[in-house]
Amino acid sequence: MRRSILCAVIALSLSAPFLYAQQPTTQSPDTDPLAAAMQKGDFAAARSFFAKYVEENPKDAEAWFYLGGADLNLERPADAAKDFQQSVTFKPDSWSAHNNLSLAYAETEDWSAFDKERAVIKAARDKGEPGISLDDHDLIDVLHVNGQVYQVWYFYKPYGHFHARYVFLHFGSDGNADRWFQCESDDADQYFFQQKHPKEAKVGERSYSLDSYKVEKPGQYPSQALHGFYMDGEPTYETVRADVLKALRSETKPAASMTPPSKPAAK
Repeated sequence: MRRSILCAVIALSLSAPFLYAQQPTTQSPDTDPLAAAMQKGDFAAARSFFAKYVEENPKDAEAWFYLGGADLNLERPADAAKDFQQSVTFKPDSWSAHNNLSLAYAETEDWSAFDKERAVIKAARDKGEPGISLDDHDLIDVLHVNGQVYQVWYFYKPYGHFHARYVFLHFGSDGNADRWFQCESDDADQYFFQQKHPKEAKVGERSYSLDSYKVEKPGQYPSQALHGFYMDGEPTYETVRADVLKALRSETKPAASMTPPSKPAAK
């Protein structure tokens, strides 16, 4: 039974716009037929199964978790939010459910609830709560713009050379990222922030910028464009999201851009 549950989770996570960051630990029914349905992407069957199951087992956090996953895949984010709310009610330390709940709030654009849920997750990491990693990245939103899909990832520990907090990723037909936006905090930009906000800089706060990258052709480094600065400190996710949407809709233009040289030939 446990193998069936885990297989279903793995299959669903590859195709779904949300994370199963940890395996639920509550007991569940034998779900071999359900696993097959989920592997085929039959989320309607999954929803039907778990909707009935939670009626009979209303305190099963794992079942609510899976029901929420099915609802997200069926583009029912409001229902998914209710499902994940139930899941965290009965298992408050299920951080995967907390994260999926924040994703459901983003899908419904309930930013007040989104901010509160993200604060819960951040506080858990700040305190070093068990079961949540400081190194993981969280899928927090999915944007649909002009027929294109962007996954939005949050990094508790800023990622990469430019210390990215949020990355908006678009994937090409080959499954690789071909363009993306980053809300990043380059070390080279921190001098002016330190001069203007010395107290904040002393406790580790930083300025950020919004940059975009695009793979123009194989064998070349991505081109880069600067879309603006957040000179007074880290912006809210909603602020960054709005600026990315403006750029994607061509409502704003980059302040600067650079096309890099080709990568050195392999020896």
